[in-house]
Amino acid sequence: MRGRKPKPTIVKIQDGNPGRRPLPEHEPKPEAGLPSPPDFLDAEAKREWRRTGAQLVKERRMAKSYKAIFAAYCASWSRWREAQKNITEYGLVIKAPSGYLVQSPYVGIANTAWAQMIKACAELGITPTSQARATTVNEPAPVSRLHSFINRGKA
Repeated sequence: MRGRKPKPTIVKIQDGNPGRRPLPEHEPKPEAGLPSPPDFLDAEAKREWRRTGAQLVKERRMAKSYKAIFAAYCASWSRWREAQKNITEYGLVIKAPSGYLVQSPYVGIANTAWAQMIKACAELGITPTSQARATTVNEPAPVSRLHSFINRGKA
């Protein structure tokens, strides 16, 4: 799929629906809250789950249905942190059995985990750019007087 990511309906309403396209009437509204962390997460990932999850709940940007993407974020965070610790301990370059210097495998692990983490962050609205576009869950959409007038009697 090409093009921009779709703008949430609540943002379109807040902006006055500048495109004047029909707004979806039956958009799902996820239940806000932090689900329990999955069993497969390690201790570091579970710490991140509690730390970041509490902040997202406080900001009303976490829904119980976001469990899978949030688990992916926390697992990537843990993997990235572990790789960074190993890079600090062993360095960016190691000596191969042949005697040549090669890049540490932890650099590739850290880079991959970082890329996965950033993608998950963008979906969850954790990065500064995505926060500028984020909306909250379980918030009633503000309805303009014009929108109320147009949709009166359509229930």
